[in-house]
Amino acid sequence: MAFSPHRLSFCFVLLCFTWQQGAEARKLVPISSLISKDLFNSIFLHKDDNACPAKDFYTYESFIHATACFPRFGNTGNLTTRKREIAAFLGQISHETSGGWATAPDGPYAWGLCFKEEVSPQSNYCDSTNKEWPCYPGKSYKGRGPIQLSWNFNYGPAGKALGFDGLRNPEIVANNSLIAFKTALWFWMTERKPKPSCHDVMAVSAYGPAQNRLRTSKV
Repeated sequence: MAFSPHRLSFCFVLLCFTWQQGAEARKLVPISSLISKDLFNSIFLHKDDNACPAKDFYTYESFIHATACFPRFGNTGNLTTRKREIAAFLGQISHETSGGWATAPDGPYAWGLCFKEEVSPQSNYCDSTNKEWPCYPGKSYKGRGPIQLSWNFNYGPAGKALGFDGLRNPEIVANNSLIAFKTALWFWMTERKPKPSCHDVMAVSAYGPAQNRLRTSKV
């Protein structure tokens, strides 16, 4: 089941901590218990190098704080599945923001989270045919943040869900570390019918069983 914008807004208003209440919430495992600060920094070994435009922007603390607004992230399935989802998410944001090259120090995969916004975009990523999330004059909806959120039809609903004006102030995704990580998690957790969310695919919840049933019906 995907998060609705209203549900995410409610989470934002309560500072993303309402999930700590109730019997179900007590079963949740803090993401910090599955990925430590040392491990996070070793994965993104060069994110704070002087050569990286995003130096000192993507902090472990912002990542952990952002996950509190998405209690199902890294908390669905058994321990192996939870770790696999977190690893997939970190791998994806590393790919989206990498500053590595073939002969880079420590290899090309050690330079994730090096960029916080797209360099030299070919357009302003405005889909003028989308009337639900109309572009604001003079604004660019280029890739920003850990998952390089792009297009007005993503900035608009992400902002509504998380409590900022994504159409009038898309720049905040590259200026606020916490909001940046929240947009990445929002994109990861949100279903786009008929496509499932990345979370549902990785955690084998809504999507996996349906696919298994489909395969079984064809045998």
